[in-house]
Amino acid sequence: MTIDPIRVSEILKSLSETIIMPQYGRLLSTDIEQKTSPTDLVTRVDKEAEAYLVEALKPLIPNAMFVGEEAASEDPSIVAALQSPGVVWVIDPIDGTRNYINKVNEFAVILALVENGVTKMGWIYACPDDACAIAVRDKGATWRGGAIRVAHSGEGPPTGFRSIGWLGDAERKRLTDRLKKNTFTKPGHCSAYAYLKLAFGAVDFKLSSRIHPWDHAAGVLLLEELGGRTAFLSHHENALDGVDIPENGADYHPCNSIDHPLLAVAPGRDWQAISALLGY
Repeated sequence: MTIDPIRVSEILKSLSETIIMPQYGRLLSTDIEQKTSPTDLVTRVDKEAEAYLVEALKPLIPNAMFVGEEAASEDPSIVAALQSPGVVWVIDPIDGTRNYINKVNEFAVILALVENGVTKMGWIYACPDDACAIAVRDKGATWRGGAIRVAHSGEGPPTGFRSIGWLGDAERKRLTDRLKKNTFTKPGHCSAYAYLKLAFGAVDFKLSSRIHPWDHAAGVLLLEELGGRTAFLSHHENALDGVDIPENGADYHPCNSIDHPLLAVAPGRDWQAISALLGY
């Protein structure tokens, strides 16, 4: 399989310029729908963008499968393709839809290419910045076509983003207490921009709880290629009878959606040390 990552980034740029940005700030209430909750929204533009990418990417790998956020919303079973042999495009047509709706300049297209369960390439196209991060397994990562320079961690407690609302009450309270005591965090509303800020070392970590492959596959590869790490947090008492949960410290791989704590740390940071501050 030979894919030119620059060619793919040009497709993302075209999508942003022709569909996403021209409609930014111009949505009507009828263009917005609620999915699973008042904060889980989809717009007409999300659907148009996903359809655009499917058609644009099909010729590159004719036998590839697609796992798009909006298609998976209609048919969750398609996510199982990530555990099957073959090539899968994983699409988040607009990550940060709430930001897009509310005119907050942090939203992006996230795209990952997964082969036999392993993320081989990832793209985060930051639409308001008209810039793309590209990660290629074992070949590094770039931003705007150049090397990414990672800032060192600052003094004081680790800083980061948190999104822990999908956890059970006990685990959420335990994490909330630890975060307040040992770190400085703020809510995360856009996975793409959180991963970009991690890649640059602007924050030390990102703690997530609803883990969809379209939110994480590309960003995890981006961090890995720069020396960062993303892995699950688990306590044995969290296990439920008959339900498999990841082992503590199990590295992230594209998988079915799961509600479980996932810790991503910036390059140069100590994953184990930050996880210990969170009580794991």
